[in-house]
Formats: sequence, C-alpha cells, structure tokens
Amino acid sequence: MKPYVGRWMKSASVAVLGLAIAGCGSAATGSISPAPSVSVTPSSAAATPAASASEKAKTIAIISPDYAAQPAAKEAIDLFMAEAKSQGYVVTLTDTNSDNAAINGEITTAVSQNVDAIVTAFGTPQEFGEGLAKAGAAKVPVFGLDTGGVVAPTLVNVTTDNNYLGEASAQAMIDAMGGKGSVIMIAFDAFEPVRLRAVAAKALFEAKGIKILEYKQGDPADSTGKAKAIVGDLLTKYPKGTVQGVWAAWDASALGAYQATQAAGRSEVFITGVDGQSFAQAEVAKGLNWIATVRQDWPTIAKTLTGIINDHFAGKDPTNTTVFVPAILITKANAKP
Repeated sequence: MKPYVGRWMKSASVAVLGLAIAGCGSAATGSISPAPSVSVTPSSAAATPAASASEKAKTIAIISPDYAAQPAAKEAIDLFMAEAKSQGYVVTLTDTNSDNAAINGEITTAVSQNVDAIVTAFGTPQEFGEGLAKAGAAKVPVFGLDTGGVVAPTLVNVTTDNNYLGEASAQAMIDAMGGKGSVIMIAFDAFEPVRLRAVAAKALFEAKGIKILEYKQGDPADSTGKAKAIVGDLLTKYPKGTVQGVWAAWDASALGAYQATQAAGRSEVFITGVDGQSFAQAEVAKGLNWIATVRQDWPTIAKTLTGIINDHFAGKDPTNTTVFVPAILITKANAKP
C-alpha cells in the first residue's frame, strides 16, 4: 500500500457459525478465548440461487484497493468471487492499486452501470463517503469484505475479530519466550482493524510483563521489504540476548522480519504474524523461529458474505452490521507445509 490513510473500526459485532478455534490450546498456554459465538448462519448460502433459469443473473461489483498489494486480500477476494460465481452471480473486480480515494469514482461507475450489489473489499470506507452516498441514493446495496468498518449505506461487514488475532499471536510469542523477555512490534495504525490487533497484542504483552523495545509502523505498499529493513537495523541495535521476538501485525510484514533474522543469523528471535497465508504456514511448518500465525478463515468469510447477499435479495437483511468469523491459531503442529 502507498501512504494513504488506512486500508484494511469494526462496529457492533457478532461471531458467526460458532467454529472451534483450532490450535490455541496446544501452542498458547495462556487462556485466549475467541469472541462469544452467536449463531447467525446464513441459511440461504447454498439454497438461494442468484437467479432462476428465466431470470437475468445479478451482477456484483467488487471494488478494492488491495487486491494486488496484499496476499490476504487477493486470497479473500478470489474465494468470494468463486463462491458468488458458483451461485450464479456475474462478478466484476476493480483494483485501485492502493488508492483509497479512487474507490469513490469506482463506486460511482458501478452505480452508473446498474450493478445489483457492490462489495467493498478491504480498504478504509471512511474515505468512500462520496461513492457510498451515490450508491445509497441509487438504492444499490453495499456489503463489506473485511473493510475497515461499516459506513452507511453499507449493510454489513464480514470479517475477523482483531482483538483475538492480536491476543492469540501475542500469547504464542509469550509462550515461546518462556513468559519473559522483550519484543519489537510492527503495526500499521492508519488502518483501524490492524491498529486494534496491535493494541490487543500490546496490552497482553504489558500485562504479562513483556517489555516492548520498539513499536514501528510497517508499510503495506512494501510490507516485506519495509519490515526486513526495520528489523535488520534493529537487530544491529539490539544484540543477542536483548530481544526475544518480533510481533508483526500481518504475514507479509512478518515475512520481512523473518528474512531479516535469517540474514543476520539471529534465529533465536521468534517471529509471529497474522493471516495464515500459505507462505507463512510453510515457514511455520519448518519449526524454525517463525513460530505462529493466526489464520483468518477466508473460505468461511466468503461463504458467509455470499449467503448474506442471497438473503438480502430474498428480502432478509442482517440484524448486525459486523459479522465475525472465528480465526485459527497456526503453529508447527497444524501448519500446512
């Protein structure tokens, strides 16, 4: 991401489907519980087709600033596109290449093309006001796929509980460190969900007596390169024995931190990330110093959002503006190599 304000504020929320949070018992000895689950299973996800044989297929326009820039965004959007297409929707995708402001024009364009629904995927909807106003005036329903909050007329945002993401990854780090030591944190406070993730991790570190040596801002436009440079410099500043871990708010950034430790011969410094990307799981599975990531359940997020859209076209809108899908702690024990 380029230096725009934010990308990836969740409002009133509910956990969906009551999925078990796998892995956290075996790797994180501290008690980190997911958000309380309330069943809001979108029953129409597989039962309500987008159109019958005699009807014209409905069109969903996906608009995102992050499809090319962030591996997690690409995975989530690809899965949603596949799910929606499998149910008969026509799906288009526009990527503004890390430009949040450009989302406004793309929403306006989608409205002018008479799409049936708009999905804003990732990004910061607080910057989409003009476009969202156009969609509202035209009565085009808007849905969020892991956006940075819910801004009217968006009906719902389907996402993950960032407090859990932060706490679970921090607890894994604390356990690996033996409950004591110092860490470096890499966050991105301009995007509210990631900021909340970091706040939760920071609070747990402090509550458990872990010293935070540095709190650095990553760069989503160059997640891996920026983190590698930051950590490379800090490993020179903090010699062996003075820092035990690097907590990164997302996997592409954690990858840079991991690369820096490998290049410097500092494998005693533990790394944790968030997102559960395939490249992260592959490294975690090796059993080296990248010890954990937290997998956002993109397949379930994609299916849940599609079900909610089906429900909308069937005349039933969600009662909660944010739907949380539980996450999964990934360690060597359950990582996919």
